Amino acid sequence: MKKLLVIFAAAALVCAFSVPASAVEWNFYGSARVETTWNSSDGGDTGSGDVEDSELTWRDTTGSRIGARVKGENISGLFEIKFLGGDNPSDTEIVSKHLYGEWDFGAGKFLVGKTYAGIQQFISAQMWAGDTGLLGLGAMYGGRPYQLALSFGGFRIALADPNSSLVSAVTFVENGVTLGTIPGMTGGDVDEIFPKIEARYGMAFDQFSFNITGGYQHYEIEEVPSVVVPGTTNDVDVDSWSVGADAAVNFGPAYLKGCISFTRNGGNAGWTAAAGTWDGDDDIDDADTLQGALVVGFKMSDQITFEGGFGYRSDDYDVSGAKDDDTYTFYGNATVALAPGVWVIPEIGYFDYDENAAGTDEGDAWYAGAKWQIDF
Repeated sequence: MKKLLVIFAAAALVCAFSVPASAVEWNFYGSARVETTWNSSDGGDTGSGDVEDSELTWRDTTGSRIGARVKGENISGLFEIKFLGGDNPSDTEIVSKHLYGEWDFGAGKFLVGKTYAGIQQFISAQMWAGDTGLLGLGAMYGGRPYQLALSFGGFRIALADPNSSLVSAVTFVENGVTLGTIPGMTGGDVDEIFPKIEARYGMAFDQFSFNITGGYQHYEIEEVPSVVVPGTTNDVDVDSWSVGADAAVNFGPAYLKGCISFTRNGGNAGWTAAAGTWDGDDDIDDADTLQGALVVGFKMSDQITFEGGFGYRSDDYDVSGAKDDDTYTFYGNATVALAPGVWVIPEIGYFDYDENAAGTDEGDAWYAGAKWQIDF
């Protein structure tokens, strides 16, 4: 860690002596975060009878970070690293969160590096499990891939690093008994043919804002050994796409936010949605994910904001006999400013996992606790 900080400091000094002080501005920042929650879950019938578990979470939220925003005449950039915390300091890992440069060429902007590509619906301030924000439980999220991106006003399009792999097996279990397994590929040559495409268009007004998002990915897997006709191989195409929209409106101190999305084989593209399954021969059985979320909030003062949210997700597998796998979640919290840059967010939430694709009760869970945060 000390070596990493030394490298950052040295880089900053080199930049400072390489250009006039007025040409480039470096604004460093950091955020330390700890989550303290009590979590209780009932696994339903997915194991050998009901599985209940309750435990304390007292650790870094995986949201602690340090970084810097850099601004020149027509060049800007951002680097940010985050800490994947565990139950003790020795479990901490450091990973890159953002690392990009952007050129403003007048008519638009050109970005090179790692950041959000376009598929993200940030409407929620849910703090649970590292600031989840209903992502994957009502709101779509595509991660932060390496990319080349162009922006023109409210429109942005990115050509991003594809997410590709062999298609894994899926097993349906009920009351501890395996009902059936959809086969996974045991071999094949994964070929990325095109970059992943993500696009976004949005506008913001005084009291209203909206975004429309979309994405597409295609890759091929050659010479996949068939389980339908043993001894033969096939080439399999894996296609993923997504469309979504989100909006927010303010009513004085109150606000309302919502989002909806539909995704096919999103898990194969690295999006927070179900992945398609293999038919055992030469094709992919599609998996469709419908998600939606609604958030309401009220800013009582500069020190306290209350928020509540609801998220819904339904995964529909194109497999004979498979049922929709639905999940519902609710939460309520308060963002409290104890001092400038010092925050505590008490929160309570509930998850109903309903039934999985095999029709098995997946149980429910709840949590209560708080996130503690100091920004510097």
